[in-house]
Amino acid sequence: MPERPFVLLGQQYLIDATRSRGAVHPVYAYAHVPHAFAGDATDAIIGQIERFAPGFRERIVAVSTRDPAALEAYNANYVGGDISAGANTAQQIAFRPRVAMSPDTLGVPGVYLSSSATPPGAGVHGMGGFHAAQAALARLA
Repeated sequence: MPERPFVLLGQQYLIDATRSRGAVHPVYAYAHVPHAFAGDATDAIIGQIERFAPGFRERIVAVSTRDPAALEAYNANYVGGDISAGANTAQQIAFRPRVAMSPDTLGVPGVYLSSSATPPGAGVHGMGGFHAAQAALARLA
């Protein structure tokens, strides 16, 4: 486990204030860890956040964690805890989740798919949702 892992942090409460209770605001974070990592990355994640936001550690009220095995148990697509939902090969990026002109549409009016399994693939946070929204808007036009 690297001392300073890549950490992605989300503050969804900034858009959805109902997630907060008074001055307590939830934060979501995850770190990239080595394959089959069985340890606890919590301290490394908090350390990285603290590097850029001094005083963060003292504001923590509670922590909830999932290791790679727990991620896989939560979602069978996360094999080994990999949130990429499968191989990130050129073939997978081009043809997953299925071969179609519009892979975001599912053939049921008003039903769209947005995930790391849709183009442009995993690691492009938000783009799956953007493409699904574009498909929905195109259908309305």
